[in-house]
Amino acid sequence: MFFKELSLVTGGFDPIHSGHISYFKRAKDLSNYLVVGLNGDPWLTRKKGQYFQCWTERADIVRHLDMVDAVISYDDSDDSSCEGIAKCLEIAETVIFCNGGDRGRDNIPEIVKYGDNPRVKFEFGIGGNDKMNSSSWILHGYFERQRKLLGI
Repeated sequence: MFFKELSLVTGGFDPIHSGHISYFKRAKDLSNYLVVGLNGDPWLTRKKGQYFQCWTERADIVRHLDMVDAVISYDDSDDSSCEGIAKCLEIAETVIFCNGGDRGRDNIPEIVKYGDNPRVKFEFGIGGNDKMNSSSWILHGYFERQRKLLGI
């Protein structure tokens, strides 16, 4: 199947929260097909020191959301989503690379490789310009409560 246009969102989504749902919904509004590029467990370990849910668990949850059409894995060892964009360019004429409220042209590595590519459109502030929630915030609160319960 080949698409005229699709939306791509990428991230760890570990754990998924309401901000992610807003992000996905808004990205889906930009095209008829939404692909979620899910970062791997090693990426989460590099970013946060560990992961909460493994890739297969996160993928299973995300693929069951109504607005999500496909979930993909990709090589994120360079800490970018360039490989995810490349995979989507194999099945679509245009890829709309959607970035959340905490991303801009000046802090995404994908701009270097695809910024001048007419087949890749960059959208920012998808799902809101203010970060509504954070997986890191959620997990920090969870682990703090656990430490208090255990008295450590």
